[in-house]
Amino acid sequence: MKLSCNIIQDILPVVVEDLASEDTVKLINDHIETCPKCNEEYMELKASKISYKAINKSETVPLKSISRKLKNKNIYIGLLSALIICLSLVIALNIATKPIPLSYMEAIESTKVENEKLFIEFKPKVSNYSIVSYESNHDIMAWKTNVSNFFDSGEPKNTVINIDDEKSTTVNYISQVDELDKLLYGKADYKGQITLPRLAMNYYLFAMTSIFIIATFLYFIFKNTDKIKKIVKIIIIFTLSYVLGHISIFGGSGTTHHIIRDLYFVIVSCILFFSIIILLVYKESFLNIKGNINK
Repeated sequence: MKLSCNIIQDILPVVVEDLASEDTVKLINDHIETCPKCNEEYMELKASKISYKAINKSETVPLKSISRKLKNKNIYIGLLSALIICLSLVIALNIATKPIPLSYMEAIESTKVENEKLFIEFKPKVSNYSIVSYESNHDIMAWKTNVSNFFDSGEPKNTVINIDDEKSTTVNYISQVDELDKLLYGKADYKGQITLPRLAMNYYLFAMTSIFIIATFLYFIFKNTDKIKKIVKIIIIFTLSYVLGHISIFGGSGTTHHIIRDLYFVIVSCILFFSIIILLVYKESFLNIKGNINK
């Protein structure tokens, strides 16, 4: 069947868009081989299709890039906000649960010895206590917290310490408030002593501060050496994070009777500060991370 050029030209767009059947394509090919006018129309439609695709592709690339950056920015803001909130909660939890030392008169309700055991009853205001034992010596500390001031159960706490007279058991109450330790049981060779808080946290702070200063000095020395500069930069950020973590937990002091607890809070704060600073310093890298992968 022979078709007119008008019908052929009406069908050409369908062929160019690859929507025609094989029989139709064969019919069109047979016609344009012998018809210059229809062949020219076919070539123009084909060229316009290629040009259209190229234009769309070039316009889509920047749009995708912008969309990706907006998505990364939302993730960035969400992650940074979450870290800041977590840091605030850690600092608030430290303040709420930080041990407030109690003197002997504030903490101890009564003591009595029965059946080679020392029974100690604490006053209701005591929120918690600890017993540090080494051989036959036992040191007791008691404290309240800011939380316990508002949620005091009013129930006294009790503890029992086994007594071994053959090993000359001694039990001391450590007041933690510049008050002489109180001997609760046993005999002591001293008339009175004060158990000082531990200074280890100050040593850690001094070490981290020293490393920070040295790393900062090296950063400027090797500012033109990228590999060394990147490593030193991470060390600077980490040591700075530790110093900020220490300050957020201790303030201006680093002395403590509860080193394990306080060290835990400092480490957690350090990790959060480190993550926040890394996000701030490498913000642009984070926003472009998916774009770099796709390239």
